[in-house]
Amino acid sequence: MVRAAALAVVSCTVGSAAPEHGEGERGRGHAAAAQPQRWALWARLGGFYLVQGIVYGYGGFLLLPRLAAAEVGLWVQAAIVSLASVPWVFKLAWGPWIDAPWARRVGPARIAASATAVLAGLLALLVLVRDPASQLLLVASLWLAINVAQSLQDVATDALAFDRVAPVDRGRAWSIMLGAHHIGDGLVIAAVIAPVAARAGLTGATATTAAIVAAIAIAAGLPWRRTAAAGPRGARPDLRQAGLALRGSVRAVIFATVVFAADVLTAAISTEWLTQGLRWSPEAVAERLAWLLAPATLAGYASAAVVLSRWGARRVGAIACVLLGLAWLGFAAAVPLWRTPAFVQGFVVVQAIVTAWVYAASHAVLLDATSPQLRATQFAILTACTNVPRLWAPAVGAAAVAAVGFAGSFALCGAWQIAVALVVLWVRPVPLVGSQR
Repeated sequence: MVRAAALAVVSCTVGSAAPEHGEGERGRGHAAAAQPQRWALWARLGGFYLVQGIVYGYGGFLLLPRLAAAEVGLWVQAAIVSLASVPWVFKLAWGPWIDAPWARRVGPARIAASATAVLAGLLALLVLVRDPASQLLLVASLWLAINVAQSLQDVATDALAFDRVAPVDRGRAWSIMLGAHHIGDGLVIAAVIAPVAARAGLTGATATTAAIVAAIAIAAGLPWRRTAAAGPRGARPDLRQAGLALRGSVRAVIFATVVFAADVLTAAISTEWLTQGLRWSPEAVAERLAWLLAPATLAGYASAAVVLSRWGARRVGAIACVLLGLAWLGFAAAVPLWRTPAFVQGFVVVQAIVTAWVYAASHAVLLDATSPQLRATQFAILTACTNVPRLWAPAVGAAAVAAVGFAGSFALCGAWQIAVALVVLWVRPVPLVGSQR
């Protein structure tokens, strides 16, 4: 909520319990991978998501602000962003391609590493654009191609997580992956690439970004031994079983569509709440909240990695939804304290940590609900469903604020999030069969 709103405002100004039933059986169904192999796998998955975060942050914090500084019109900037969003809307097309028998034989790790290498090459071509403001068509085309490669890498990486991570470890793996994305989007951009941009301009920052991405592509493409938790790769998918699996995933689709709705809605109205409700200037938002967001979110994903490995994704997901809902309800009830910056800062820390738990657990739940016959396709559908609230949340949020005010809107979102906890428990994992055991 406040976390996303603070990032939006700042970008405008600066440019042991036992595993829950079912998951324990799934974990025991896999032979445990050797610890070095498991950490190597997590490092590879984290590296791919680190690349996604770096490129995402490069576009939002460096490329677009430089175009704006060169007085490129807002409509042109919006067109570039919208064009680059097309591959993510249609990333479902990569699913059947990666689920095909030949792609299973090649393996999603090689596909993801190859896509990352292509991504580095496209960034290197972008270095050659000395004056982006005068070559907008070329910049837009390259940025579109970069996002095409990255969308392929994303779908392949998720398939790799399905194939190689034992179900009992999926929560920890997703915590690492999403945490790595956050590190790339925030820390790498702020600590490494932005200082280069300040000294050498956008060209130097782009070259640095391309070099980092190329290094990760090389490291991720090195030969490595399969883990014992590997899933099916060479067999042709049984389309009949896959169809049954898709029809049986209605619960997962409903869960994916509703789980992040309250978070998206509160994020949509929080910028207005901070700047108009509290009368905080963008500089005050940056000074009071921006420095808290990165460590709080990373602490959330780090703690989620520990908790998820002990309690299981569905249990942690339900607990996290209840905690987040209670936090919003408590926040809505504490209106007199909103004028105290320390109170808002404390809430931001709690909200960022618990939201990280919700995101990591939810992705693990969705992966558990995915069928191996169409693992890339089905998981791409489920993750696409998580973005559906972005279509309606801003309008609903504005209507809610007009009807019941900010406190009432936050309270409704809290009640919604608590109700989602029941939906988490309603989703069932796909039983393991055959070579998956």
